[in-house]
Amino acid sequence: MAAPFPEPPGVIARLLDELRLAAAATDETEHESRRVAMLSRPWDPPSCPPEIRRNVYLWLDDVVAWINEDHTWRTDRVVPICWDLHPHIVHELATLTCLRWEAAFARTPAALEEWHRFTLPAFLQRVVDRIGETGCPPGRHQPNPGGGRNAIYRDGDEPSRRRSRRWQDEESNSRLAGRTAVMELENRVPEQAPRLAKSGKQPG
Repeated sequence: MAAPFPEPPGVIARLLDELRLAAAATDETEHESRRVAMLSRPWDPPSCPPEIRRNVYLWLDDVVAWINEDHTWRTDRVVPICWDLHPHIVHELATLTCLRWEAAFARTPAALEEWHRFTLPAFLQRVVDRIGETGCPPGRHQPNPGGGRNAIYRDGDEPSRRRSRRWQDEESNSRLAGRTAVMELENRVPEQAPRLAKSGKQPG
């Protein structure tokens, strides 16, 4: 009546187990802390090395089918078939998937209830907010409407304009810092005058 949540590939399952144990540790050595800091985080695929990333994407592929078959009904509240062509979905789907896997290890149903009540519905709503209610019909992926603007941002005259603006800002801040330093120095000089007068010395 309800299909089980897809299990991650072995390498991902072992990595998540290790991270879960590390999160619960209270007497971690400095060396162990540095080692754990270097572990891949499957909930952030772009930061993972190729082997881990490929396995994460395999897992996400199964999870999308599971979500659409077991957790959706309306066609405007589904994960698009072309989810892998939507970077914003890939980023969020990995986190959603890892949260669901971790909820299965909780000692109470609270984490799983939170996933059902808040995490999944919020994710599906954001998908609708970003690609619209009609979304991408099966087999008809719609290119990013903002693709042209994004290309202009990265190419053409815009990068050089931003570099010029940063240079102007740096120059302006340098001049401001110089004026501030001079003003602070000028403010200190009068403060020395009373002390010199008491000592009988003449300034200069």
